Amino acid sequence: MTQHPSDETSDLAESIAEAPTADEAADAALDAVEPERLLPGEDEDSVHLDDAEHWTNVYSELLDFKRDLLKVAEDRLASMHNAARTEVEETDLKILQAEALRLARRFEFWQTREGRLRTQAT
Repeated sequence: MTQHPSDETSDLAESIAEAPTADEAADAALDAVEPERLLPGEDEDSVHLDDAEHWTNVYSELLDFKRDLLKVAEDRLASMHNAARTEVEETDLKILQAEALRLARRFEFWQTREGRLRTQAT
């Protein structure tokens, strides 16, 4: 049986009630794909091993999360109508892929920093 959006009315109503404004959504979308954006509290110049371990873990979690979202989106494409598939391919997937790339770069940065700091500590 095909599930229609109206079947999930209460969940949808709850999500819509918490939805950002158009300006907030646009800002968030731009932030999400900004290649050089750091997370709040992230200091690239930190020379503390515990900072590097923390940010390596944070970016690992975020990257895993984004990869899971990408997999779900890609898995659903085959069963979507052409118009829906095109919309997902032209918007959602591109944003998710850009986000995953940014997170992968940040993860690699902190993983490298962690390795260097660990070597210096010994």
